[in-house]
Amino acid sequence: MIEIKEVYKSFGNNQVLNGVDLNISKGETIVILGRSGCGKSVLLKHIIGLMKPDEGQIFIDGEEITAYSYEKLSNLRRRFGMLFQGAALFDSMTVEENVGLGLTEHTALSREKIKEIVKEKLRLVGMAGVENLKPAELSGGMKKRVGLARAIAMDPEFVLYDEPTTGLDPIMADVINELVISLRNTLKITSIAVTHDIVSAYKIADRIAMLYEGKIIWVGTPEETKNSTDPVVMQFIHGSSVGPIPTLI
Repeated sequence: MIEIKEVYKSFGNNQVLNGVDLNISKGETIVILGRSGCGKSVLLKHIIGLMKPDEGQIFIDGEEITAYSYEKLSNLRRRFGMLFQGAALFDSMTVEENVGLGLTEHTALSREKIKEIVKEKLRLVGMAGVENLKPAELSGGMKKRVGLARAIAMDPEFVLYDEPTTGLDPIMADVINELVISLRNTLKITSIAVTHDIVSAYKIADRIAMLYEGKIIWVGTPEETKNSTDPVVMQFIHGSSVGPIPTLI
């Protein structure tokens, strides 16, 4: 479904992706784990065509996308939904306008049909009846759910999640985890989540990939990941630091 082959990306002297290889199968949920700032979100932006690699190839259903024209990339992105880390809702718009934005901009559907779709997607994420609220009237967890409704509004084949539980308390984080699982089962979508939340990864993933120093160094099921003897994986899942902790003076 998605093949990432030897992808490199640097920003100045900072080598962020250093030969990433990863295959993602149709219908699975894969979680890419890694420390903050390790390049997880950069990798997502490559998959959706928002960034081009310095080297390497990305295939979607067998088609190499890194040389796509702007028009072909625009068409490709309609197959994707994305939940951004901060939900990225437009403050000046109502919930209904936020969720229906893609439908308004990219389809010829009537206003009534768009309203109908928006109501259904909000219902799927447990947010029925909030269409007329503004983002400022929503809690952090509610914003995430509205962002998720927007991500699935155009019935995408793929949904990308950028740190879906960041900034949420454990109870609301688990609500989001349950939604990710429910949407995968209901809509039969392929899901790619990047996070440093190991609890979330264990719950939602079919497979877990570890990004470290610009490379994928581990891929396995949650159970295989829990039992991994790889020192980097063990350090991450047990939350231990490397080397002595410096003395603060």
